[in-house]
Amino acid sequence: MAYSVNLLTTVAECDAALAAADSELRDLQHREENLDYARENTTESATEVQAEMASLTAEISALNSIIPTLADGTRARKNNEINLRRANNRQAILNDKQDLRGPVALLIRELGLAKVQAQITETNAFKAAVTARKAAL
Repeated sequence: MAYSVNLLTTVAECDAALAAADSELRDLQHREENLDYARENTTESATEVQAEMASLTAEISALNSIIPTLADGTRARKNNEINLRRANNRQAILNDKQDLRGPVALLIRELGLAKVQAQITETNAFKAAVTARKAAL
């Protein structure tokens, strides 16, 4: 974007614009660091959640095929029913966790990071334009 830096007529105006840009840049860089940290954590979590979901799906499928073959009231059937209930509960918890730390959450964090990085680039371009104008005065 072409900034209207020709409207700046004094070094003091340039300094004020640069100070505002520096403040904005510090805020953006801090936000970038936080978003990058959250993205890294989400990447690890998303991978772990997906692996555990695959394992639980296989376990639930196996238990669902085994339980009907066991006699009612036997200890083996009761233990497998308990294991199935636990696996289903864990799967429900992981489904909820995916909303916060799954692949979609990761993509949203990556989008946020990319937007902040674009703002940093634009703020640096603004500073370069103002600095050039200040040097011309």
